[in-house]
Amino acid sequence: MPTFSYTAKDSDAQVVQGTIEADNQRSAISQLNAQGLFPIEVSEASAVSPVAQSSKGSGRIRLKDRNLFFRQLANLIQAGMPILRALNTLKEQSDVPRMEAIIGDLHSSVQEGCSFTEALERHPKAFPPIYTNLVKAGETGGMLEEVLWRIVSFGEKEEDLRGKVFTAMVYPAFLLCISSLTVFILVSFVFPKFVVIFDDFEAKLPAITTAVMTVTRFMGSFWWLVILLLLFCLLSLRVYLASAAGQAWKDRVLLSLPLLGGVVLRYEMAKFARTLGTLFDNGVPVLTALKITANTLSNIHIRQEVLAVESRVREGESISSGLKEDSVYFPPLVVNMIAVGEESGQLGDVTKRIADAYDVEVDRTVRAFTSILEPLIIVIMGIVVGVLVIAMLLPMLTLSSHIR
Repeated sequence: MPTFSYTAKDSDAQVVQGTIEADNQRSAISQLNAQGLFPIEVSEASAVSPVAQSSKGSGRIRLKDRNLFFRQLANLIQAGMPILRALNTLKEQSDVPRMEAIIGDLHSSVQEGCSFTEALERHPKAFPPIYTNLVKAGETGGMLEEVLWRIVSFGEKEEDLRGKVFTAMVYPAFLLCISSLTVFILVSFVFPKFVVIFDDFEAKLPAITTAVMTVTRFMGSFWWLVILLLLFCLLSLRVYLASAAGQAWKDRVLLSLPLLGGVVLRYEMAKFARTLGTLFDNGVPVLTALKITANTLSNIHIRQEVLAVESRVREGESISSGLKEDSVYFPPLVVNMIAVGEESGQLGDVTKRIADAYDVEVDRTVRAFTSILEPLIIVIMGIVVGVLVIAMLLPMLTLSSHIR
């Protein structure tokens, strides 16, 4: 029988450590609960499997493709098909080359005697730790089919949330690009022709026209230089944002922006709560669940807060007390709801209710943001184009009066 090492809290909130024999991790956690202990971390005492150590790795795959894979696999296993045959079936019907290659490797690994968890661990980019830990819990607990459906529910809710944000932002982004392109064409190619006419008449021009003419003269001759400078700036910004300092700056700025900061914060809260709740429901120990959840978050500052909480929980504190002491970004509602979940022993259910509530909040905030952003872009670009047109029309009216 396997031996598991554990870190847990007793009834006096004291941290205790030890080992316990059990058939699997879920059974070990159940035994600890029966002894009145609250498991913080439970792991098998044996070394990491050679398969996991010799991970091949693979490229990232789209969330949509991963969700489809788990949904189809859950359907086939629910229909009574063995996992080897199910994987072979999915490989044959996949129309995504990268996904087909990954499923083929999963099939080969399982055929060679690996567990499905070990096969998934060979592709850490395609299947992040949350998926491998959930599948491991399902395999060890003899409930793989149920866990697969939970993974499907988790992935599809995340995909739905991303889709809402992306769909809401497509039109404002398109509007901004078209408006900017229009202004660029006017200033670089249309208005310079008017400048030649005004120079020929040698008339005194309004100040606004003189300013616009200065810009159009430069753009008419050096528009290519402006494009090169823009490309250089965008490339430099991309390189900077790829660095640790750049990512920290970007994430801090995003959280501080009005309206958009609210969207980012609510999106991260929904992801945090749903990931944590799903892991808890599948018997993943607290420390492992917090570490995995932190790694799924996009914003580095919120991720660091979760990792700080994980350190406090390792020292024996509860999740809610760690959030109260270290959190800057976590709203009081989340902290208090987690405290209620810890007191009632229903932390998984409570965190998933928090996620559902924030899904609705994200949708509302995105709608409010885009309802303000769209007319704002139209007004700003209208003012810019209006100023340019007026600057060109004023001297034309003056010249026409002189001609009369």
